[in-house]
Amino acid sequence: MATSSVEICNSALHKIGAARITSLSDTSKQAIILNDQYDRLRKEVLRGHPWNFAIAFVALSATVNTPIWSDWSTEFLVPSDVLRVLETDLTQDQPWEIGYNVDGNKVLFCQSDSVTIKYVKNVTDTTLFDACFEEALAYRLAADLAYSLVQSQTVQQAMMAEYRKVLATAMSFDAQEKSQDTIIADEWTLIRG
Repeated sequence: MATSSVEICNSALHKIGAARITSLSDTSKQAIILNDQYDRLRKEVLRGHPWNFAIAFVALSATVNTPIWSDWSTEFLVPSDVLRVLETDLTQDQPWEIGYNVDGNKVLFCQSDSVTIKYVKNVTDTTLFDACFEEALAYRLAADLAYSLVQSQTVQQAMMAEYRKVLATAMSFDAQEKSQDTIIADEWTLIRG
């Protein structure tokens, strides 16, 4: 596994045949572009799949505001490290929605007085990254860099195709590291069966 974002970036540069960097703050064209794009693309790849290394749980804190929409009685502040809410501990008959409150804060609206969420965390520590995630991120960076650095749409398209292939494999491996979801038959499933 990579020990730094620079190593992941250098893997991306290697894939398109571009020169390596020593730091994201270098003055080289590669470093300037990577410095602009790395964080955004890391978040994109993290958000795109519930990676096991990036799953976290947190009990949310209610705000003092009353939601402006009458559909909801309570709003809970969503922490800044939340990239994607996957689940809540609310029951199926307790709907919820992510939105923004009157103060401009990202919140979860619902009709409950407490809620815990399972979410994809904005992991920045590269030592926590899964090796397959790193490879997928490197290919995503390579696809983004290809046209700017080697002026080739062919290379760019090849990197994007490789990214999709590596991502699918990484997601498959990641999904195998947990128990399978249980499907519960309901009236609709039984009628269709």
